[in-house]
Amino acid sequence: MAQVTVRALYEEGLLVGGEEMLDQVGGAKAAWVDVFEPDEASMESVAREFRLHPLAVEDCLHYPQRPKLESYGDSVFLIWIVPEGRIGDGLDMNELDAFLGQRWLVTVHREPVDAADRVASEAEAHLSRGVDWVLHALLDLTVDKVFPILDEVSDRLEALEDRMLERAERTDLGDLLEAKRMLVRIHKAIVPERDILRELVREEQLVSQEAYRYFQDVGDHLARVEDGVETYRDVASGAMDVYLSAVSNRMNEIMKQLTVVATIFMPLTLISGIYGMNVLAGMWPPSEAVWSFPLIIAGMLLIALGMGLYFRRKNWW
Repeated sequence: MAQVTVRALYEEGLLVGGEEMLDQVGGAKAAWVDVFEPDEASMESVAREFRLHPLAVEDCLHYPQRPKLESYGDSVFLIWIVPEGRIGDGLDMNELDAFLGQRWLVTVHREPVDAADRVASEAEAHLSRGVDWVLHALLDLTVDKVFPILDEVSDRLEALEDRMLERAERTDLGDLLEAKRMLVRIHKAIVPERDILRELVREEQLVSQEAYRYFQDVGDHLARVEDGVETYRDVASGAMDVYLSAVSNRMNEIMKQLTVVATIFMPLTLISGIYGMNVLAGMWPPSEAVWSFPLIIAGMLLIALGMGLYFRRKNWW
């Protein structure tokens, strides 16, 4: 069921209410409407009050969407992706939709967004500066949440490299591929969001000159995230090379040991083959002698031991 929260700033102070307050925001200095788990009825009420474009409203109801920004003259609509999660638990790409007008902001999301709760706790301070500051605070907090994810990926890749240098396991490959997938998904979200910010700050009637500089700061954070993603993708590729090299080296060691064993058994097989023939005349030691079998076995053991010592001395085994 949809949950609509209206925060409207008046001369008397901040008023917070539900969907029933929508028809009262017209006289507010600034208003922020947050819609959690939207449905058609709730979005119709919000769209009617703020004259939202039907296509943008449709995007809010059809999840998921790609990051984008659309301008409608006196307002803009943007779709912002919020990466959240940890390695092992999976990465959630939560979607935050926002409509920005001159004195109002509407945010729509299907999943709980921690940034929205944090901004809501200081809603009066943000709204007193303008609705563009509320949007800035939301975007800034969502971008800052990506840095801990990148730090965790960095630590995991470093640990994987150290472990694979000692002994690469199949589970290491799974962890490595998961880290690479996380980086790819973050990269897909971050790149278009930088373009969104560039277009947003051009909306001079909606973004104040003072807020403009702060939105640029969010863009700088996105650039740092993108640089970090590119760096760790290179690290992940290097770790993959380490894994493949470790597996190849281990296979070479196994093949070398098998080759040594096969080489040792070659003369032993020859000797056993000769003495396994049905031709007995002229054979030494004579087959009828009781000591011939132990002598042959002892000779074969000496040959195997000698070859083993020779291979060990040559460091072939």
